[in-house]
Amino acid sequence: CRECREVSLFMGRYDLEDQPQYESPTCKIYNALDLGGSQEKSTIEPRLVVMKFVEKEEHFVNEMQARRNNDGSPRFSSEFVTPDLDSYRADRDAGYADACKTWKPHGADA
Repeated sequence: CRECREVSLFMGRYDLEDQPQYESPTCKIYNALDLGGSQEKSTIEPRLVVMKFVEKEEHFVNEMQARRNNDGSPRFSSEFVTPDLDSYRADRDAGYADACKTWKPHGADA
């Protein structure tokens, strides 16, 4: 049901693995299944994605500048570097900020 999705999925669309695939002092990287948002067609095919969470704004900005040209186009070929499909910032997206505060791994206590 739609309400169940909103509660159990990160941002109502991403089914994140419980443990990060990689963790460093500046970021955490999770494998996830993108099930599509509630506003998208229900026939969307789920896709495997990787989600990188960066805590400090400076690190996020540096990464985005390294990956994209000034016009927003990818700087590197997707043949060699995993492309970024989307980005969210807690200071600009209340839905993302809320999800970061409330998401818990599947086995975690509520």
